[in-house]
Amino acid sequence: MTPAFPDAPERTGLGSTLNGVGAVVVGSFLVVDRVGAADGRLPAGVLVLGLVALAAWIVRSFLRPGRVADAAAVVMLVVGSALVTSTDALLITPAIVAIVAVAADLRHPRGVVVAFAATGFAIVTATSLLDSRSPSFLLACLGGLALGCVVGYNRRQNRVAEVTARKLLAREVEIEREQQHSALLADRARVARDIHDVLAHSLGGLVIQLDAVEALLENGRTDEAAARVTAARSLAADGLGEARRAVATLRDPALAAPAGGDPLDRPDAVDRLLETHRSLGGQVSASGLDALTALDAEHSRALAGVLREALSNARRHAPGAPVAVAATADAGRGTLRVTVSNPVGAGAGVAGATAGPAAAGPGAEDRAGGGQGLPGMRDRLAELGDGSRVAAGRRGDSFVVEAEVVVR
Repeated sequence: MTPAFPDAPERTGLGSTLNGVGAVVVGSFLVVDRVGAADGRLPAGVLVLGLVALAAWIVRSFLRPGRVADAAAVVMLVVGSALVTSTDALLITPAIVAIVAVAADLRHPRGVVVAFAATGFAIVTATSLLDSRSPSFLLACLGGLALGCVVGYNRRQNRVAEVTARKLLAREVEIEREQQHSALLADRARVARDIHDVLAHSLGGLVIQLDAVEALLENGRTDEAAARVTAARSLAADGLGEARRAVATLRDPALAAPAGGDPLDRPDAVDRLLETHRSLGGQVSASGLDALTALDAEHSRALAGVLREALSNARRHAPGAPVAVAATADAGRGTLRVTVSNPVGAGAGVAGATAGPAAAGPGAEDRAGGGQGLPGMRDRLAELGDGSRVAAGRRGDSFVVEAEVVVR
């Protein structure tokens, strides 16, 4: 939330002191003029009202902007303007100060400022005409009030610029925080996806291997069971390494690529995934994989991640079913399409990854892999930022994952 800033800055001690000194100086001239007036030129009533205007000036200089300060400014303007002729324009000073203060206060709309200043002009004009003062005297007094308007408007513009700059700065800080928060959420989502893929691949494979070990041991085929255990250990070690990398990324992005590298970054990542699938008892046929050499490391890694999740889904939802992996290049569009398909039985996967739009209704694709598989695939390709995409769904008796990546 953007913090609110005051429309007028807080008063400083120096400014209040200077205003107080100014009021005292004007008051001293006023009193001296009264004492030295042998002919009674300055009546006692004028002296009292003048001191009231100066007191309002002093009080206002030490008040925060508010109703009391506004009332003091009104007293300064009205009394000072009314006594202009009686004091030979000495009390025009508090009237000018009042106009400057009100005009510079952003709490007051411009219409109020104009009306306030016009009141001072009107009182000075009427007083001067009633006292039959010369036109030069009137013009000098009006010029002083006009000067107050100019100074006040200039201060107002400066404060507007200051408040605007502070609000822009606060907005920039807020945007930066939102960006950092979004980046943090994106990093967490990426780590959650990677952990999900690792668990689905490694733990799912371990379950299959251990089931096979149990069956082999029951049949007395200990040598084959031992080979399965060795394969399971290797699979578990790879999964543990990937999980550690994902956790390290969440804790410190600088630790995201420790020694050993990510298996998905290896040049033979696709071949290793296919071999792992076969070692877990799956059947997989591949065609056109030579076209994958056209991809750069970033696209190869993303595609390997999609393939890993697709094969994990096939083992989980269609165990033992043959899987077909095919890659085809479209030179005209500059894309490479990889499809992973496996047959599904009647009603298979309605609650899982094998449910396509035709079988499970709208949104079924988003529930693939328990709600994480397909979104994770989409995220991997979306992060490439070049229009690469993936879709999955049931086509006839098969569940098909189709990824299309841009060849750079």
